[in-house]
Amino acid sequence: MNTKSVTELIPSPNGLIEIRYKGLSSEGEESHKTVKLVVLSHPHPLYGGTMSNKVVTTMERAFQSLGYVTVAYNFRGVGKSEGEHNQGIGEQGDLVEVVKWAKARFKSSHLTLAGFSFGSYVTLKAYQEFNKMLGVDALCTVAPPVGLYDFSGIHPVKEPWVLIQGGKDEVVSAPDIMQWVMAGEFQPDIYWRAEASHFFHGELIWLKKIILLAY
Repeated sequence: MNTKSVTELIPSPNGLIEIRYKGLSSEGEESHKTVKLVVLSHPHPLYGGTMSNKVVTTMERAFQSLGYVTVAYNFRGVGKSEGEHNQGIGEQGDLVEVVKWAKARFKSSHLTLAGFSFGSYVTLKAYQEFNKMLGVDALCTVAPPVGLYDFSGIHPVKEPWVLIQGGKDEVVSAPDIMQWVMAGEFQPDIYWRAEASHFFHGELIWLKKIILLAY
């Protein structure tokens, strides 16, 4: 892998989107049909969420260790991304534009969508609404905010799906998340850390190990 990530602005119908990506060590590797791509979505922008969130960067490094091309990005109105917060609706459009850019840039045939907290909601809703366009091969959701947003209609998720959750989540209800997950026709692989909080304080090494194990 390259030693440095690259940050740049890409165009979208809503304005410029700030992204951070890390490719493979050579252009030849990136054009190979088996290259895997992961696009990572961050937590709620109105509560300090950015692509530099520690959970997001931990996930990013884990996927990089597995040989993935990684793309993180700032939702509209965050960092250098233009526009204003749009309650998760416009943010789905941001994710779609980043995926379209990344697929064209890296010519990957395998796409994983990953998100933390609010980013999990955007990830799952974008999967629900735009999967025919995006061609999602796998999902990774960390502490999805079930109960804070409308998760109805997201099931069924038929692609491989990993859900990672802390038992002492102080932001969302872990039991509500489990109830929602188990009500679906298809369940994800669930990784549970009983002592972990919403932001996985002191548990980021465990989080990275789980991603390395699951993928």
